[in-house]
Amino acid sequence: MYSSGIMGRFYVIAEWIYKFTFANIIWMVCNIPIIFILINLLLADEMAVILVLFTITLLLSPFIFFPSTIALFSVVNRFIKNEEVKLFSDFWSFYRENYKKSMKIGMISTVFWAVLIIDFFYVMKLGNVNLSYVFIVLGFFAFVYNLHVCSGAVYMDIKIRELFKRVAVIMFSHPILSMSLGLISLTFLYVTTQWLTFLFPLFFGSILVFLSLLVFIKIYSEMEKKH
Repeated sequence: MYSSGIMGRFYVIAEWIYKFTFANIIWMVCNIPIIFILINLLLADEMAVILVLFTITLLLSPFIFFPSTIALFSVVNRFIKNEEVKLFSDFWSFYRENYKKSMKIGMISTVFWAVLIIDFFYVMKLGNVNLSYVFIVLGFFAFVYNLHVCSGAVYMDIKIRELFKRVAVIMFSHPILSMSLGLISLTFLYVTTQWLTFLFPLFFGSILVFLSLLVFIKIYSEMEKKH
């Protein structure tokens, strides 16, 4: 509608805000069961309740969180490519088409995170502070790796086993970019949850996905040029 000038720029900015907000809201709606459990988990003060809610969250994640998150990655990838997007229908289409693949990725990732978190709290209970720092660093690398895996799931049409191998190569071949992504993402998470909570339901997921895809595409493109 507006091709140039201030109004043209305003229209483009407004369109991008709308797309990121609507995509994030759809993603949040898909994850309502997990969000509800996490809120109760944060409010819980009895260990038995915490363990039950934690277990339920892990069990639901491969079937709800990962399929919806990878669908969000697919939609945002279209934003980056400047392709036409029908947000609700495209999100649902990506969700259905990639559900089995996303669920398998989620199962592998959830098992890893479950082991990592349980071991971390076990080490904390033993009072081994130095070893607990090791698990925190491992968690940071795992977080970045998961972001790359979700990006690779929508950017590379390969089998899951090959996906995990390729993503490991991509991540460690460009450690500075990968670690920068992790630091920026965690900083954004902290700022959003501590001071700008109103942004969480509007932009958190879609912005984080956008940053993840930009970094992944840059690394992947550079690696493709070398080959």
